Amino acid sequence: MKKIIAQQATTIQNLTNEIKLLREQVAYLTQKTLCNSSEQMPLNGQTSLFDEPDAQDDGERPRRHRSDYYL
Repeated sequence: MKKIIAQQATTIQNLTNEIKLLREQVAYLTQKTLCNSSEQMPLNGQTSLFDEPDAQDDGERPRRHRSDYYL
């Protein structure tokens, strides 16, 4: 009986150590993934798809003509 209890205590300690290690890895990877991703620059130098306005964009909404509507 004492042998079984000692084996279970060893197993519990090993699993506790493994859980601690896995929690540290999750925290590290979460921090690396979420915190650093906003600071990285794209390799091709493009910062965003929407940084530059379109050449046709004059700041106004397009006007519809009567022929644009289908009846």
